[in-house]
Amino acid sequence: MPKIEDIEKIEPEIEAFPENIAGLGPTFVCSGELTAEEDFLVKGTFKGTIRLKNHSLYIDKDAHVEASIEARNVSLYGQLTGSICASNRVFLSSEAQMSGDITASKISIQDGAHFKGAIKMEKGRASKPDPH
Repeated sequence: MPKIEDIEKIEPEIEAFPENIAGLGPTFVCSGELTAEEDFLVKGTFKGTIRLKNHSLYIDKDAHVEASIEARNVSLYGQLTGSICASNRVFLSSEAQMSGDITASKISIQDGAHFKGAIKMEKGRASKPDPH
């Protein structure tokens, strides 16, 4: 059985960004509709709609995103205002700040994350969030 001292040393779950990922740099400011057939990393500011259907979206710690998001997986480290509809998993890091609804089959929220919204868990393909 582990000692209390050992349990306190356990690091929280951290996800790393894949190498050679497409993305928007930290000084990039964009609005509109983003559709891609690959994983994507946002480091700057984006406002609009993001559709990655069978791929993952990573929102970096200094990013500011205001969007409706459809993706396979979403990992949030920065700020998001809007909805997430993920067919697989949503991860909110301890630095994440989100205001909006999440629909996914798996959701992980680290201690320290700020989340205001509703969560709907669905197995398999998540449906588009209801705007009403």
